[in-house]
Amino acid sequence: MHRRPFITLPIAALIAPLAAAYEPSAVIDATPGTLPLLLTVPHDGADFLGLFPHRSKGATVRDAGTRDLAERVASLLQQRLGHRPYLVIAKFSRKHLDANREAADAMEFAEMLPAYRAYHDQIAAYIAQLRNTFPSGALLIDVHGQSGEPDTTFLGTRSGLTVKNLVSRSGPAAVLGPDSIIGQLARRGYRVNPAPDADSPREDPRYQGGYTVLAYGSHRPEGIDSMQLEFGRQHRSNARLPEDLADAMAHFMRANGLVAR
Repeated sequence: MHRRPFITLPIAALIAPLAAAYEPSAVIDATPGTLPLLLTVPHDGADFLGLFPHRSKGATVRDAGTRDLAERVASLLQQRLGHRPYLVIAKFSRKHLDANREAADAMEFAEMLPAYRAYHDQIAAYIAQLRNTFPSGALLIDVHGQSGEPDTTFLGTRSGLTVKNLVSRSGPAAVLGPDSIIGQLARRGYRVNPAPDADSPREDPRYQGGYTVLAYGSHRPEGIDSMQLEFGRQHRSNARLPEDLADAMAHFMRANGLVAR
């Protein structure tokens, strides 16, 4: 019997048609706002970016519930203040791309770069709008989840570095005091770290703020005040969290002159 020869193709050739099987603008959700507030969500996506192995370094777990939290808070702030925050949400999976890292560490395949750029280009564009529209100050909050201490929410500002302008305008109490966001969460029964009115702004080194707040914080001439919030798993499962967080943000913004009292 005559047999046809079996032709093998390199794996790369087989997966190439799927490698960039996404439109970069389609793997993020971006919504402009009318408040001096930008919420970013880098780790609650699941969209397919290509037939590639998962990242072999760094965390790949999904921050479940953080997208829903940010979107619900945005709607609640609209109800309370008559205005909405800006939103940028990564829809792609952290297993392939971690948007809260520098590009060199965020991915292991160059095909992920268009999605990475789409996410960060949109953040940068909104920050430029915020700086132009709200010259007296604006705030970026990078929304995360953690399970290491499920009953605690952690603040990350690199010990005040990324909120340099806020501290200069309103003092350390704007970050840690009773009118701060974590101060208001603590008042509503949430365990937070650092504790409100702590003598030192020293933050837990595990959650002290990642690439996003360092890239866009107010210690940079082109940045705005930026903080990372890591919500414990138990806090994220609390049905009251969106309401409480929206109230905490609204209180903070009124107390610091970002919206009318």
